[in-house]
Amino acid sequence: MIDSSKKTVVIKTGGKAASEKSAMITLFKEMKDLKSKYNFVFVHGGGAEVTRVSKVFGLEAVFKDGIRLTTPEEMEIVDMVLSGRMNKEIVRLANSCGINSVGLSGSDAMLFSGKQAGEKTLTGKITDVQPAILGLLINNGYLPVVSSTSMTTEGIALNINADEAALEIASAIKADKLFFISDIQGVMKEGIVINILTEKMAEEEIASGIISGGMIPKVNASVAALKKGVSAIIIGEYLNSGDLLLSLDAKKGTSIVL
Repeated sequence: MIDSSKKTVVIKTGGKAASEKSAMITLFKEMKDLKSKYNFVFVHGGGAEVTRVSKVFGLEAVFKDGIRLTTPEEMEIVDMVLSGRMNKEIVRLANSCGINSVGLSGSDAMLFSGKQAGEKTLTGKITDVQPAILGLLINNGYLPVVSSTSMTTEGIALNINADEAALEIASAIKADKLFFISDIQGVMKEGIVINILTEKMAEEEIASGIISGGMIPKVNASVAALKKGVSAIIIGEYLNSGDLLLSLDAKKGTSIVL
């Protein structure tokens, strides 16, 4: 069990956001300032970097319906990049900002495990979450920094979408907030950020075409996570000191609620 005297927040960054070192330093310093009120779990992706390194080794990424079809050869690079270099770079950065951090993947203590999304891919879908390791770390003053690689129960390596990992972790621990740090200000309508988005509003905006493309599955998955116990899910940018608290207080970005 995670210490319930504080609110628990899962923060997810993509590869681009995680590569912006100055913004990450600012974010970690703000997280340190807020640690008396919040527990944090940090989840990161890095698909673009996996694609770049794959090309160095002569492997071309293949996608179907926006989903990477991970080959066994590419899975080695996924592990190397996400759970190796990127995870350790983030851990080092957090530690340098005064946050005691520990790097994990889904495989560690079976934090999250899954099954192959198809016979010819090591891209996976999460089927089980065992969050006990998060409580152990958080309650002893550590920040879990989680990469999205995982495994099947038979020990086969899996490449999990980082958004899915963050959503499933947040649902399993019934997080107060899940903050998707994005390259966009939030869900936009006529050039203006929708500050609060309810399930009903989301359905209406999807039907009207305001919410479209890749934002549709993210919003629908967010609503599903809310129904599992997450209080609110935030989509927005992190650019300056103070943006984290503003986002958690629904004063910046889009907060999706039931």
